[in-house]
Amino acid sequence: MPQKFKALATVSVWALFVGAWLAGLLTFMIGIMKGYVSGAEPAPMSYFASYATSIGFAFAGGFLMIVRKKLE
Repeated sequence: MPQKFKALATVSVWALFVGAWLAGLLTFMIGIMKGYVSGAEPAPMSYFASYATSIGFAFAGGFLMIVRKKLE
């Protein structure tokens, strides 16, 4: 495989991992501001869906890391 595919996979992996961290951190910060973390009011499903999106980005990054290793 050409090196440009390996480089593209590396950039994609980093983007997914950074996106996962940002999504999780921003969701947590919004939860603190709205009182979901402290238990003041029940959290809506969109709050948990944001965490699920963050976890999905992390799994996708891990999958792409495996694909990148196979390109070597």
